[in-house]
Amino acid sequence: MLTWLDVLAIFSVAAATAVGIRKGVSFFLVFPLALGLFVLVVFKFQLAPVYWPLVGFLAGLLAAQLAGRWYIYLSGFWDGLLGGLAGLAWGLLIALSLWVGLPSEYSYATGAYRYPSPKLPLAIQEAVVKSPFALTLFDKVQAVPYLRSFLLEAQHR
Repeated sequence: MLTWLDVLAIFSVAAATAVGIRKGVSFFLVFPLALGLFVLVVFKFQLAPVYWPLVGFLAGLLAAQLAGRWYIYLSGFWDGLLGGLAGLAWGLLIALSLWVGLPSEYSYATGAYRYPSPKLPLAIQEAVVKSPFALTLFDKVQAVPYLRSFLLEAQHR
């Protein structure tokens, strides 16, 4: 069963893909700028992962605005395909940050991280625990040493 967190993440993917298709190759060309802006803001201000979806949304919105000012078109198929791929990638970044960006807590008893942190409100804990995606994705991120250290270091700032 999908939770409100899953619906929000899936909606983010769908909306970003739709914007990418609508803006076309222009969005594909400004996608690296939006990604660079996202990384710059996250690292420069040392934001906790819980703020990453908001930064991703704002950077994607800026990219869509910039793409709307450029009139670069390919044939209808390629224009939509390239824009859609950039939108899909952007939406997946936002969705991933929604699913794994909540605070976790190290348990000395088990020697592992508990996700989500028991300090979060019960509604958020239930949404993560009942989600078919959140715990699985958190475990996959934890399995990659670089991503694990990056995520955990960012959570404890």
